[in-house]
Amino acid sequence: MPKHLIPIFSLMIVWLGLSRSAAFANGFCGPMTPDEALKMVDVVFTGKVIAANQEAWRINQMRFERHPPFIHLTEDLDRYRTTFEVAKLFKGDITARTSVIHSLHTEDDSYSFGRGEEYIVYARWVEGELRTSDCYRNNPLRVAGEDLTAFGAGKPPAPDPSSLPDFTRRLIVLFLFLALLGWAIWQARLKYGVQKS
Repeated sequence: MPKHLIPIFSLMIVWLGLSRSAAFANGFCGPMTPDEALKMVDVVFTGKVIAANQEAWRINQMRFERHPPFIHLTEDLDRYRTTFEVAKLFKGDITARTSVIHSLHTEDDSYSFGRGEEYIVYARWVEGELRTSDCYRNNPLRVAGEDLTAFGAGKPPAPDPSSLPDFTRRLIVLFLFLALLGWAIWQARLKYGVQKS
């Protein structure tokens, strides 16, 4: 290895070590009250699983950022997506049908959801997606009495975008149809002229 690359390589190793230490320092594992857990996540909801543990992707990437530690490596983990029909929302804003990313096969953060079961779910936004793990207070709804008592009634989620009445889209389609019809009539008049009776 050329001598001028040794300092750069050494700095990369130090940054990777700092990144890993920060990740462990910011972990959520350990006993927490519902209020403590609520402060640590972005979204808390109850919902029924409608699609469980579907394989999402295999992560194996390096990401560069402008701030220390500059380089972030993501371990090669199996990630899964579970989709919920959300019943009540206690924190955050999500729609009635929401997916959460989680792992199944690692000791640190694995969590498995059962299809048709109801859960209370704690999750954070990571790179535009909700992610959860075994370190959060995820539980089947039947054993989440302490959480439900602490959070109260909650609120309903936002409707799914697909179920919202989309008047704008309908108006645009109608306008385009009328414009096309008008253009076709105008072209016909240019080609064939106006017929007099």
